[in-house]
Amino acid sequence: MQLLLLVLLAVAPPVAFLVYILRRDREEPEPLGLVLKMLLLGCLSVIPAIIIELLFAGLPVFTRPGVAGAALSSFLLVAPVEEAVKLLTVLLFVWKNENFNQRGDGIIYTGTVAIGFAMAENLLYVLDRGWVIGVLRAVTSIPSHTFTGVLMGYFVGAAKFASSRAGRARCLVTGFLVAWLFHGAYNTFALSGTAAALLVVPLVVALFILGSRYLGKGMVISGSESTVPGAPVPADAPKPARRWHKVVGRALLVLSGVFWALVVLGILLDDMNSRETLHVILGTMVLTAVPVSLGIILELAHRRRARGIIADKVRE
Repeated sequence: MQLLLLVLLAVAPPVAFLVYILRRDREEPEPLGLVLKMLLLGCLSVIPAIIIELLFAGLPVFTRPGVAGAALSSFLLVAPVEEAVKLLTVLLFVWKNENFNQRGDGIIYTGTVAIGFAMAENLLYVLDRGWVIGVLRAVTSIPSHTFTGVLMGYFVGAAKFASSRAGRARCLVTGFLVAWLFHGAYNTFALSGTAAALLVVPLVVALFILGSRYLGKGMVISGSESTVPGAPVPADAPKPARRWHKVVGRALLVLSGVFWALVVLGILLDDMNSRETLHVILGTMVLTAVPVSLGIILELAHRRRARGIIADKVRE
């Protein structure tokens, strides 16, 4: 009986989030059979993720204690591997499916895969560690996986209907980076073993709000565009990539700043020697180079567009 209750505790939260996402897809609901298939594939995607993480987890860079060690392990191993297997599952098994015919469908399928991944991972943790872990993960890890999947799925949908290969690649890379940063930040806080773990709560709340907002936007966009793949988008339809300039650019810069603050805190608390400190700083510079650069580019693009809009209004 206790085993059954633990299984229910592990499975119920992911199912609840899946229902939440599917209920927002009202214009053209996705086939339930395909959704369940992606849920199962999301569960199975845990297997390659675990294998890869076990292969590299013993490297010295991933075994350091404290915040710095948690950050290195989270951003260099756990987050990129897990988000990559989710994205690959979508690209391999549903990208070319005829039912993937609206941009909002990217959210549904990527979010479903993320929920499947979270469900399988949750079963492993809850059956091994019990009730307390199950309750904590229900309000932290499960919504984190769900809404990083939603955010990445927003860009997957945009990539599906991009007008060029460059635009498609740009959307996919941006979606992966957003999911990677949020996932990496979550794991850094959760695994730090310090008071920084409390930052998981505001991060999950922010993810829930941001994810719900863009889940709604994705559904609005799907309702306003043609359902034929590759068809032109109406001129008055929302421009999702531009709307994301401000949000994503600033999120990248803020998360990079938080990451640097945690690394500095970890250096101070871990009492590293000069050689170790130099290695950590150089590694952090490499890690944050891409997100900081992308954040600056998106922020400048947002400001340039805002200035153009103001100039147009003045001329009018």
